Amino acid sequence: MTTNDRVDHGVLVRLLLLYGAYNLIHNFVFLLAYHLFPPGFLKGTHVMAIASWVGSAGGLWGVFGRTLLMNLGVMGTICVLLNLQRVRTIPLGYTVPLFLGVTTGLALGTNSFAGIDLSNIPFRAGTAEGLSIGGAEMLGYMCLIAATSRISMYQRQTWWRWSEYFVRIRRISDLRLSLSEIVVLVAGIGLIVLGAYRETW
Repeated sequence: MTTNDRVDHGVLVRLLLLYGAYNLIHNFVFLLAYHLFPPGFLKGTHVMAIASWVGSAGGLWGVFGRTLLMNLGVMGTICVLLNLQRVRTIPLGYTVPLFLGVTTGLALGTNSFAGIDLSNIPFRAGTAEGLSIGGAEMLGYMCLIAATSRISMYQRQTWWRWSEYFVRIRRISDLRLSLSEIVVLVAGIGLIVLGAYRETW
């Protein structure tokens, strides 16, 4: 039995660290945005334009399809593909919690979501809805990143030397996921689908 075939408890540790990092960044940026930026700060930006495009689909199934396309097809794919590269021992997918924490914190802190005014939603109901939509999606992304963090095929040694190239360190045929990583990967996909469903209906 190879190392990759064994139960990998490390994937759960990676998942908790990634989700914890995301929440820490999200909460910090949310408070910063709430106190320092005007309401609707992100409205009209490219980030919110994507949300408007999703919402403009005809019918609920159209919205659900576009939501899945963006959340799973685009964002989920980015989470996995970034892990094909790493700097020393750090997969590039680990930068995703920083990006998501900043963007979601800004959007929530400035009430910039497309088609919805958060100031009109009761706190408890809004919290429950947010956790079942955005919370599920973010946890799903962290699952995808944690489950595929060991698939790196290319590596470089520094973050700051732009002239440095990524060097191939293994072939695609060498990539393996442990049973635990496969379970976490499937769970991540399920959470993203659940979030898209709750976001639509």
